[in-house]
Amino acid sequence: MKIRKLLSIISILFVFGQTAIFAADEKVDFSKASVSIKYYNKTIYYPGPADDCPVNVHVTIKNNGPETLRFKLADDRTFSMDFNAYTVKNARLEETENLIEKRTTNQTVYFREIALEQGEEYSFVENVKNFLKIDEASVYYLELFFYPELYKSKYLALKSNRLTLEVRPSP
Repeated sequence: MKIRKLLSIISILFVFGQTAIFAADEKVDFSKASVSIKYYNKTIYYPGPADDCPVNVHVTIKNNGPETLRFKLADDRTFSMDFNAYTVKNARLEETENLIEKRTTNQTVYFREIALEQGEEYSFVENVKNFLKIDEASVYYLELFFYPELYKSKYLALKSNRLTLEVRPSP
């Protein structure tokens, strides 16, 4: 009888302890964070494969707030961001098969947690053609969605500025 009481008390304390831990784990406010993109070594862009005709973009994540900003960045950045490109007629470009395959395959996603203090920035270069099929010469409007809690949490995203991408016909 005493063992039952002891086990019930322990289980109740365990449940309340877990609730306190999860209550202390507050949601991170990303309203003071900003993401911006600009071309890296801007050149003339052509349609074609990602390796032959890259469209490299310099991505910068900045902490504009007074508190430390923590976010996750996957080693394979397809799990941390999305590029969207729209034509002049507002038609969205398709994602590459490789990107779709990576995101729909059951696999372990390795990431690192990055902490930015007030005013600090974190930057890297990414090839847009690893995300989007750019098969035709046209003018596109390019933007980035960055997922601070990785792709699985798509409801939480930071939107970047828009760039105009002019893709010329292959010579």
